[in-house]
Amino acid sequence: MVYRCVTLFLLSIQFIQSEEVTMVIGEVGGAVTLPCTTDVQRLPIHLYVQRYDPAEFINGYHKTRDLPPPHPEYANRTQVDHTQGTMKLWSIRPSDEGLYLCHIGYPTTNDEKIIHLNVTANYSIPDVTVACDNGICLVTCSSDNGYPPRDVEWSLNPPLNQSHWRVVNSSGWGRDPVSMLFSVVRSISVNCSSGLRLNLSCAVGGALSQEHTVCED
Repeated sequence: MVYRCVTLFLLSIQFIQSEEVTMVIGEVGGAVTLPCTTDVQRLPIHLYVQRYDPAEFINGYHKTRDLPPPHPEYANRTQVDHTQGTMKLWSIRPSDEGLYLCHIGYPTTNDEKIIHLNVTANYSIPDVTVACDNGICLVTCSSDNGYPPRDVEWSLNPPLNQSHWRVVNSSGWGRDPVSMLFSVVRSISVNCSSGLRLNLSCAVGGALSQEHTVCED
């Protein structure tokens, strides 16, 4: 039965643009509930959940048949509640992000639902370092343990003309091979020749650094 559903899924993948997709957000390390149906008045004969691409059976329920064990990637991390038409997923990982397909079977009809899980992780409070020499200050902002990749946003008070500061390091992101979370390091060079006392901070994905003063006598 599971393999028949997988075959149906492979045939329908080309129509994803025309189907309604339910968006769900989960945080790394937390838990999320995937709503396969809102019709809780009818109890399904079966409810299967699988990844959209590649097609992998995750977990499910069948009223009269035994099902394969959950996929190893999701073992001990999922639970299907056919009475509520949901699958709970916990200990969320970045690799869990993506499309899921629910197959729901009733006595006379079958239904499918596509769910997109967006995974997030809050970046650490950015660390700012300032090093000045001969009227030029190099300001570096770094943050880690976040998902998805985010860039650094700078806040300068008072605002400076672009001719007085420039980005000197804007290359890529680091990624932890185990947690799969991202880190980011960015630097700007500030020309203090204007004589203005400058207060500066940076933010990464909503995490805001403390304010630092540069260009002071």
